[in-house]
Amino acid sequence: METAETIAMIRDIVLLVLLFLMTLAGVAVYVKVSRMLKTANRALENVDEIVSTVSEKVVAPAAAGSGAAFGLGKVAAFLFGARKRKSNKKRD
Repeated sequence: METAETIAMIRDIVLLVLLFLMTLAGVAVYVKVSRMLKTANRALENVDEIVSTVSEKVVAPAAAGSGAAFGLGKVAAFLFGARKRKSNKKRD
């Protein structure tokens, strides 16, 4: 029985060492993934700031300008359309 007890004790010690090593590996993976997620979060925050800045500085003024241009185009179309209608009535 001494040999069986020795083998059982060695098996238990090996299992405990493997469990400890797997725990260390799990903690190492958690730390690496946590760092990667923090880096990705910072990158997303930077992208959000850039998009907000572009939206405020470029898109909003362009939209306002296009609205004004659209309005001027409608006024011009109305004026030129009225002239065309008058000239068409004179021809008839």
